[in-house]
Amino acid sequence: MSNEANKQVVLAVIDDTTGRKNQVHRVLAQGDFVVTHATTTFPEGGQAAAFDLWKIEDGQITGHWGDQEPIVEQTANGHTQVDGVAVVDATADTDATRRAAEETVRTILVANDFSDVERYLAGESYIQHNPRFADGVSGLAAALGELAKAGQSLTYSDVLDVVAEGDFAYIRSVGVFAGADYVFHDLFRVADGRAAEHWDVMVPR
Repeated sequence: MSNEANKQVVLAVIDDTTGRKNQVHRVLAQGDFVVTHATTTFPEGGQAAAFDLWKIEDGQITGHWGDQEPIVEQTANGHTQVDGVAVVDATADTDATRRAAEETVRTILVANDFSDVERYLAGESYIQHNPRFADGVSGLAAALGELAKAGQSLTYSDVLDVVAEGDFAYIRSVGVFAGADYVFHDLFRVADGRAAEHWDVMVPR
């Protein structure tokens, strides 16, 4: 099935399958996988930013992984966890986007190599939607430095899944934050070969 057909399979059943009301902001597909990024409302009340990864085979959902983080009213960057560019640029090179995003995660977050960070991130123009971090490479470096000082260092250990379409790439990883095992869902918008915008959800596992 095509990417668009797989997306429609997911969008038709996302609320029933998750047991939540989802306002989907971004959806991308590659091969057998679909990713949705949504504001989700729970039956008992309360909202969260959610990433869900779906596996589709022959028009049926055969796998689903998802996590959510509560919506934060005050963020370090002035953005919300779900705003920003939402439409996939279908003219962008998907393979190049996938490579750029995966290299960013593996170099900066797995290897903790910040020696050439502006090769991977769009300098001070880098737009951040993680509520903990300010915009730009300076905001990321400052926040990671403060976390390390507080004994809450963040390290990725393994990349599990990568799904890209156009100028967007989603990566699901595992690692450690503040001494606890975590799952990380990262979505990047890539422009001119570098990550220009970033959304994420990170939860204990």
